[in-house]
Amino acid sequence: MTYKIEIQPAGVSFISRKNILDDALAQSIPLEYSCKTGDCSMCSAEIISGEIENEVGDIVSSGSVLICQSNAKSDATLKTHYFPELIGQKNQRIPCKVSSFNFVTDDIIVIKFRLPPTANFDYLPGQYVDLSFKGIKRSYSIANSKQVLDCVELHIRKVPNGKMSELLFNDLRENQLMRIEGPKGTFFVKTSKKPLILIATGTGIAPIKAIVEQLVNNSDKREIHIYWGMQYANELYCKELLVLAVEHQYINFIPVLSKEVSEQYRNGYIQDAVCQDFDLLADYDVYACGSLKMIQDAKNKFLNKQLPLESFHSDAFTPAK
Repeated sequence: MTYKIEIQPAGVSFISRKNILDDALAQSIPLEYSCKTGDCSMCSAEIISGEIENEVGDIVSSGSVLICQSNAKSDATLKTHYFPELIGQKNQRIPCKVSSFNFVTDDIIVIKFRLPPTANFDYLPGQYVDLSFKGIKRSYSIANSKQVLDCVELHIRKVPNGKMSELLFNDLRENQLMRIEGPKGTFFVKTSKKPLILIATGTGIAPIKAIVEQLVNNSDKREIHIYWGMQYANELYCKELLVLAVEHQYINFIPVLSKEVSEQYRNGYIQDAVCQDFDLLADYDVYACGSLKMIQDAKNKFLNKQLPLESFHSDAFTPAK
């Protein structure tokens, strides 16, 4: 069966046969999503009318559903975020070769991939790709702006007993052929004049780095506050953001250590550091990337600081299933 799905308040519609999000994306209807596993809740949509089989298999006609895990059971109208900025963006499967790699910490590797000259791979900083290697596929955020490097840079943390981790940390070599698929996701800086608070844990700094590079390249001189959470000082591998903060007065870079007391850096958790530094967040846009626990805690605390819900944007790093 096929059903018509209308998206409000955008007023766009598409035909759905199975999974609502997959059908929308296949028809170039860019709805909000991130993990596509049902963990991050970024694809939550309110049912205005119609019947939907939700993520737990119930048929519902009211409330909210996660469209990445839901199927239509009738024509329906849903309220969710729609991003015209992504219209026309082409999802591609492209061969790529490792141009360089660097073990920046004991458990983080930075890999740069060169793409075929004819690929014309276009993306917005903040989006991610699926990397395929020897039959294993995992999702990683793009860590560079196209204006800075004509390649795709990924920051990958070693996961204990992880299949992709074992391959990359043990068998990687230059010119190794792999494949990427993308771009994917709706995590990118939306049009606004508000100052920005960008927060990240671990390799969540990768899309933040790409976003800041693009803002600088575009001469966007909005006030930018970057909070980066790591456990220990020797894990602070992303020196590029420190350089940008030194070069541009409107960029503030604040590393925060959760397991090491340091006079040079802040101590604790990034969401708490933000709350310490700002009495109110009503006039800011926040972009958060990293662990789901951090994102959920940050969202709750920032909303209590009067951050508008529509000003909180996130990309949760969730374990592969």
